[in-house]
Amino acid sequence: MNLRYINNTQHTFYSEAKQIRIKCFFEGLENAEHFINDPFEQDGFHLVCLNDQEKVIGTGRLNIVDKTGIISQMAIAPENQNQGIGKIILHKLIEKSKMLDVDQIKLSARLTAQSFYVKKGFKPLGNVYPSKKTEIMHIDMILML
Repeated sequence: MNLRYINNTQHTFYSEAKQIRIKCFFEGLENAEHFINDPFEQDGFHLVCLNDQEKVIGTGRLNIVDKTGIISQMAIAPENQNQGIGKIILHKLIEKSKMLDVDQIKLSARLTAQSFYVKKGFKPLGNVYPSKKTEIMHIDMILML
């Protein structure tokens, strides 16, 4: 496995990562492209995980607002889930946050992923709510650095 940050939304790896995100989060929604292209998309640090054939199998995005890192859009290709790829991507995004001298990291987790983030030290923050984009139940989480 190879991890790489991409900063060009015209890059082939970005397109592959976007397709994984759509498949995992927005499949079947006619406005999936609109959901992907939120205000954080262009300024984000996009991390991709490549397999031995240089194909994107996982991705995550980090944005910095003031002294807060915001992790979002973490997605692993369905056929590559439960292999530890998400853990590796999250670890790298946390490392990058520390290098950028942030005080805390926030994210919005699907309830089905909450325990994954708790294992990495994130704590629930507030109440459960439906995503404005998909109506899937989420909870905000925070990791103090």
